[in-house]
Amino acid sequence: MQPPLDPLERRNYQVRMIKTSSLLLILLSTLSQILLGQEGMSELAGIRFAYENSSDREIKGINADISYDQWEIRTPFFYSQKDDWTIAAGIRYQSTKLDISNLLAYPFLEDQLHSLDLALFLSRKYSENIDWLLLFNPNLAGDFENTNGDAFNYLTIAGIKWEQKDNLQWIFGAVYTTGIGDDLLLPALGFIWEPSARSTLVFAGPIIRYNYELSEHWDLNLGGQFTGNRWHTEALYGGNLEKRDFRFRSYRLFANLQYNLGEKHAIFAGAGFDFAGEVELETPTSRDERDVENGGNLEIGYQFKF
Repeated sequence: MQPPLDPLERRNYQVRMIKTSSLLLILLSTLSQILLGQEGMSELAGIRFAYENSSDREIKGINADISYDQWEIRTPFFYSQKDDWTIAAGIRYQSTKLDISNLLAYPFLEDQLHSLDLALFLSRKYSENIDWLLLFNPNLAGDFENTNGDAFNYLTIAGIKWEQKDNLQWIFGAVYTTGIGDDLLLPALGFIWEPSARSTLVFAGPIIRYNYELSEHWDLNLGGQFTGNRWHTEALYGGNLEKRDFRFRSYRLFANLQYNLGEKHAIFAGAGFDFAGEVELETPTSRDERDVENGGNLEIGYQFKF
């Protein structure tokens, strides 16, 4: 599918590409564990709590900075494997506290935002080396006060997993997603490679993750990914109830260390560097897009393994 020639439509296309890449991260972070079998499922079967803090970053062109604090919980709630079929489901919730330093310069009044993702995964073994895959990922993101259907979007991925070698698996398929602008259909390509018994590399376009087991207790995680979200809100502006869509996204390079306290408990901490950041504020009558300066973020968390 080629981008439209009109500059505004081309911009919408690029935004949807970024949104798709970000959601693909959720898929691949799950698939990389589901598809690696029982050993991978032991890592997936756990509850993950995390807190993230982003530094103040200037919104270019206006006298305002933006930062946020975010809490996240992610957990599976169903997994079944019978004969050639595998079914899994997980959920992720994020609570984001925005801090915009000058609301007169950037009039977005909603500072407490929420996002809820549901991932439903289905696979069927076709042959010794090939599995059929299907993922359905609905998402609800907004202020969760005046929530309606405009805050709902979804992503569907269908394809195959081909095990080329014992340590190399390819994923081919197609992505269909709704969101900003028109719906979008794109091809999907990725791979999961285990260079050694201690390491795993996951790659999908601009998304990359590398995990290395340093010792029995320490794990190192490196990667790059798009990060952020789009939220639909309704609030009073000048006495009138207005609908607004707010988007804040960047590309992040990150590193973290995880310490395994035992079989069931682990803590982790890390840092990231965000660049190519953008904010977008869309109302029924206008849309404002601005670049955001580069900045850092810190994350700490805890994981309980079932």
